[in-house]
Order: sequence, then structure tokens, then C-alpha cells
Amino acid sequence: MHKLLDRRTVLAAGAAAALAPFAHAQTYPSRVVSIIVPFGPGNAYDLMVRYLADRLRDATGQPFIVEAKQGALGGVAASYVARAQPDGHTLLFGANSTHAANVHLFKKLPYDPVADFVPITTLATIPQVLVVSPALKVNSLQELIALAKSQPGKLNYGSSSATGRIASEAFRQQAGIDAVHVPYKTSAQAITDLVGGQLHFLVTDAGLGVAQAQGGKVKALAITSSRRVPAVPDLPTMAEAGLPGYEFVAWLALFAPAKTPQPIVQRLAELTNQIVRSPGMEEYLAKMYALPFPGDPESLRALIARDTARWGALVKAAGIEPE
Repeated sequence: MHKLLDRRTVLAAGAAAALAPFAHAQTYPSRVVSIIVPFGPGNAYDLMVRYLADRLRDATGQPFIVEAKQGALGGVAASYVARAQPDGHTLLFGANSTHAANVHLFKKLPYDPVADFVPITTLATIPQVLVVSPALKVNSLQELIALAKSQPGKLNYGSSSATGRIASEAFRQQAGIDAVHVPYKTSAQAITDLVGGQLHFLVTDAGLGVAQAQGGKVKALAITSSRRVPAVPDLPTMAEAGLPGYEFVAWLALFAPAKTPQPIVQRLAELTNQIVRSPGMEEYLAKMYALPFPGDPESLRALIARDTARWGALVKAAGIEPE
């Protein structure tokens, strides 16, 4: 009789353990969820994640708060989330920089882009824009290239993300110009120096760059996508402006710490994709010249593998030495 009871106890315990993750998913989230952002305030990425957080709060009834942790091209934020409890209440708003490019830009990362995270889903793609200081008095990409070639090593350019850094280096290499790189923690800081004339040119997200250009503070010369953006039809692509084949588009995605229960990951993916596919999100993204990019854990995992190889080749071709 005791053996029978013991067997029943073991079976019951096993069943309870197997069902526990699903039970957690049914009650998830049970408290405040923090979305950690590697980027500074005021740019398209920051605005996008705040919109997403508000919609997730509406869908779940629990607060989703946005916390910025800047530095190391996203490494500070990524390593913070990598060490967080894997319960779905600390998430990373990551990108191709944190999960595909950084491994090639640093000799040693404080996190493993694959082993330390569970992919949830892609969110959006966003082009970059090349902007210049009005002090340069250039009005086209060709004029910028001609000026840089006439003054080798005299112009400087900024970056605050892996995307901006590699996009700028690829431009420099393809155009055959010699210019000095200046790193920034945030795009806003770089824009401030650009407006002030301390910085000469910058590749930044289209939402921030175009807004500053429309305000007359900087000049936008070209966009990095393969096609023109309908919201700014007069802005040529880099290829149209004189660099055939040039294209850089950033992607954004949501990640959880490794070992987060799969049912929670799946619930997050479903909730997020409902928002990403909504007309409201599409309209909101359009204001930042971005496009919805829904997905799932599997497609995001494949994208990371594909872009890690692609960005590695770009870093090598641009001649960037790991820091």
C-alpha cells in the first residue's frame, strides 16, 4: 500500500512540475515588467518601445515600464538582462547591434548573444539617414564626398550604435574618404554636436535624423534603405545618391533571459505580434519611417544566425578592429 501511495505521490509531483510553466503563463505577468533599452531617449527606438509598453499594459492590465541602460553599443543593457531572473518580468529591447554586430566589434562581450537569451519576436525594421552639419555647406552626398577627399583626415563622423558605426564605415570605405570616428553614448548627444558644428556627419535612425533636418538644424543627404521612404519622397537613397549597392536597415526585437519558460515566451510573442500587426502600430511606425516586422522565436533565432555572419563580413570589409 505504501509503495502504491509513493508511486502516486511521485506521479502527482511530476505532473505538477510539468504543468507549472503553463500555470505561470496563465497568470503572466503577475507584476511590473521592465523592458530594458540600450538606446538613449528621444530617438525612434525609444519612442517605439514606449508605444509597445503602453499597448502591452493595455493588453495585460500590468505595468510595462521602460528603463534605459546605455553604453558599450548596447552591451550594458544586454548584460543586465542576461543576469536577470528568467521569469518574463525583465526583457530586452534588442537589435541587430546587440545580437549580431557586437560580437564582431568587441574582443570580449559581457554577455553571449545566443546562450544568454531566449528570442521572443522581431518588431520592426528602420532605415538610417546620413545627416551633415549645416556648417559644412554641402547639399548632396557627392558634395560631402568631394569635400572629404579635398581635406583627408579633417572631417569627423559620429556613431552611437553598431548600426551607425558600421553603416558609416561602409560609407567611408565605399566612397574612398579619410575621416575620424567619434563615438557617442546616445544619438541625441551626437545630434547636438552635429548642430553645433563640432561633428561633421552622422548616420542615425531616420526618425531622429529626418525630424532634425525638417526642423532646419541639420541637412539630410540620403537614406540607407534600398527604396525611398514615402514620408520623405525627395530624399534619395544612398545608392541613388552615388553609392550603388549601399543598403543598411536595422531591425528591432524582444528578448528574455535564457531559461525563461517557453509558455511565457510564447505568450509574449503572441501579445507582441498582435500589437505589431495592428493598424495603430503600423501608423505609429510610419511616423518614424519604420515598418512592422512581426515574427516568432524561431524566425528571430534564424535571423540572428544569418545576420551575425553578414555583419561579421561587413565589419571585416570596413576594416573595423574589435575594441
